[in-house]
Amino acid sequence: MYTLLSQTRRGIEFISRQLALAGGVIMILLALMTVISIIGRTLFGITVEGDYELVEMGLAISIFLFLTECQLKKGHVIVDFFTLNLAKRKIYFLDAMGNLMFTIIAATLTWQMYLGGLDYYEYLEQSMILELQVWIAYIPAVFCLALLTLCCFIDTLLGFREYLRS
Repeated sequence: MYTLLSQTRRGIEFISRQLALAGGVIMILLALMTVISIIGRTLFGITVEGDYELVEMGLAISIFLFLTECQLKKGHVIVDFFTLNLAKRKIYFLDAMGNLMFTIIAATLTWQMYLGGLDYYEYLEQSMILELQVWIAYIPAVFCLALLTLCCFIDTLLGFREYLRS
């Protein structure tokens, strides 16, 4: 069981790294587009059509692309002021419980984003200027949240394993 969990986690680490790199590339491209739009607007009176919409949608997608990598690197905010002097066993237990709570939250977010994407698809919601279908941005968001949920679940199981072994 432990081997399966650790192999699955390694697979998630690989996918997560690729998603985070894609998120970084998207952000760089959005920054370049913004600079071009600002220079064009200032110097030539022309702009990138729909730049606000593209930045809004691109940044939203990028944020979701980074979530699993942040979980894997333990990059989320942790307030350890109260746990500094606790025994390792108690810290393992609290970490496992925190991961369990995050698993439940991530699963709920995944489900709600899925339902929201279906609503946007059903009602054919689109952006104002470029008329982009809004539901398309929900596809990577739901995928990334599902991957985050799986990652948190595995971290929960591994955390309880550490707790029981200590």
